[in-house]
Amino acid sequence: MQTTNMADMLSEYQTNLKGFHTRINNELTILLYHGVTDIQSRGIENIQGKHIQASDFANQMEYLRKHCHVLSLDDFLEIQKGGDALPPKSTIVSFDDGFRNNYSIAAPIMEEHQVPAVFYISSGVVSTDIMFWVDILEDAINLSGKSTIRVRLDREEEFSIRNDREKLQALARIKGYCKTATAVEVDRIIQEIQEVTDVVATVNHSKNYQKIAWKELKEMHENSLFTIGGHALYHNILSSLGGDLLKKEIRASLDLLEINLQSPITHYSYPEGQSHHYNQEAIDQLKESGIVCSPSAICGMNSITEDPFHLKRIMVGFCGIPFPFWDPSI
Repeated sequence: MQTTNMADMLSEYQTNLKGFHTRINNELTILLYHGVTDIQSRGIENIQGKHIQASDFANQMEYLRKHCHVLSLDDFLEIQKGGDALPPKSTIVSFDDGFRNNYSIAAPIMEEHQVPAVFYISSGVVSTDIMFWVDILEDAINLSGKSTIRVRLDREEEFSIRNDREKLQALARIKGYCKTATAVEVDRIIQEIQEVTDVVATVNHSKNYQKIAWKELKEMHENSLFTIGGHALYHNILSSLGGDLLKKEIRASLDLLEINLQSPITHYSYPEGQSHHYNQEAIDQLKESGIVCSPSAICGMNSITEDPFHLKRIMVGFCGIPFPFWDPSI
């Protein structure tokens, strides 16, 4: 299922987590976050909730500490290897991408509550002002003063962007197309979007766009609570690559982490992470590079026998998806 809008994601959430409050006693829950914020956004910046509010995140971590068995991924793999049963309410906390607020806001909250987490980092953006393509699209459309824009996707389309509702609709359509396109096509589109909106996207437009620095990431790596993993170089979709390009992408993303952190990296997650965003070739290349586990972003829970390269996660906050432990509807 291609989750390109809020309705799709909420429908998938409701379907795949049916019976959640019973299933948590013998299945693994992996929570997926991207960022934790303490700022008030403007316009459609973060309107989909990729960065959740710090107070909400703190309450969630306090709940996990008091009511769940919070594991690291290595804990889960050891339990799986030993053939033991999962403790009830076994839960893993994970982050994708590598935003600076993972270090400045999320990590201190997790330290306070002694909650372990794994951070999957797109290593090419660390200590840079490089923006992820989804954020470039969001920033350019959000800040544009134009009433309409024309963009060539699979065909030329005109979008009205006179208000936040229309801007969000345009963003959803363009993002949806880009998630099925090649990296070259995505590069063309983000360049075209900045031209037609008259906005040059920059991390200076919001703290939520800022990336973690190597010094900060190394500090987190040295904290026994936290595990660092790979997430491609620049968030490129692995299934859009192949052969030498795929091998080089994975190896380069890991080399950057291992050189700067002076430690082997054995964990990874797939950018975007839906079923069509990774394939067996990507899995084989990851294993060849020493990776032992790479979860998807497909919504769901996991049995003790689940393949570590097909683990499912629950994307908390994004597109209105609730913290599942507090949701009586599932």
